[in-house]
Amino acid sequence: MRRRYAVIAGMALSLPMSGAFAASDTDVANQASASWATMDANADGALTPEEVAATPWEDKFDAMDANGDGKVTKQEFGAYMKAMKKTQEIEQSGDSDT
Repeated sequence: MRRRYAVIAGMALSLPMSGAFAASDTDVANQASASWATMDANADGALTPEEVAATPWEDKFDAMDANGDGKVTKQEFGAYMKAMKKTQEIEQSGDSDT
């Protein structure tokens, strides 16, 4: 079961990084919701380090946990996804200048 979460979360992570830089905020929100649904195993509305263990999000947990309480809420996750999208757009615009 953990492997399934890792695969789905990995696919969700790759979506915003796969050249879909023109994605709207709605697209980002939909991607975040899809990722969220697969990882919040106990459906308590928060992700724990255990729920994201062995997924691409494991190394990003602390960055997503904006208030440092050891849990990532859906709002924190969505904000992280938006920030990641913005960073990718900036990097892409920098690449086109060369």
